[in-house]
Amino acid sequence: MEDGQLDPILATEDDDGFRPLKTVPAFSFHLLISTCISLTGVILAATWQDSCRCEAYFIMLYMRAAFWLITFLIDHYVKRHHEKLRLDGYHDFHRATTGHRAVPLQIVSLWNTFLLAVQALIQHYYGDSFAEKCVVVGFLSPIVYITMFCSLETFVLALVNGSYIGKVVRFNRTAAPPDALQGSRGHSSGSLGLTQRGLSTTELLEKQADLINYLKDHNLKLNQKIMQMNAAVRTVTYPG
Repeated sequence: MEDGQLDPILATEDDDGFRPLKTVPAFSFHLLISTCISLTGVILAATWQDSCRCEAYFIMLYMRAAFWLITFLIDHYVKRHHEKLRLDGYHDFHRATTGHRAVPLQIVSLWNTFLLAVQALIQHYYGDSFAEKCVVVGFLSPIVYITMFCSLETFVLALVNGSYIGKVVRFNRTAAPPDALQGSRGHSSGSLGLTQRGLSTTELLEKQADLINYLKDHNLKLNQKIMQMNAAVRTVTYPG
């Protein structure tokens, strides 16, 4: 099949309209949860009495555990949407954001690991007298240190999530066609990677492999539609 015959079929297929990546609310919600945890720590450290500071500290630990679970679920949700985007033919954007979208889970996991190590050290050295250390006023108080730690995490997540949200917003606003069709508007139709200068051999092979996979998916969809149309024609021609 010639390039001029292939492009109209792919371009006019009903299912191939641009579908925006709907992960901005998930990353925004994740940043909101982190901010709420930090504000909760500030409120607990500033308002709770000294006799309740140990309870406030453990409340923050419980919230940290719940936050990791939320982050894990959001990471799974985002991966599923990016996989759909890859199947739609946007391999370059999928590859460019592979590491970025996984950073929030890595940050929260690293932060929780550090807090777990600190809590283990505290429990090891203080043992049963840990309750007395919870009421220490100042930067040595556990509720204060965990609040400062959460606030630093929120700042880092604001940079990471904000950068990711910016990339997705620009991608959705551009509404570009799939990678395999971006070269079909000119004379070099179907030559993805071949006419792009500066590509290494590995990048060229990856792009060509992406193009092959994308066209295979389209052929499968076209075959399914043809089978559906044939079945509909048989039903009309030979009614039961």
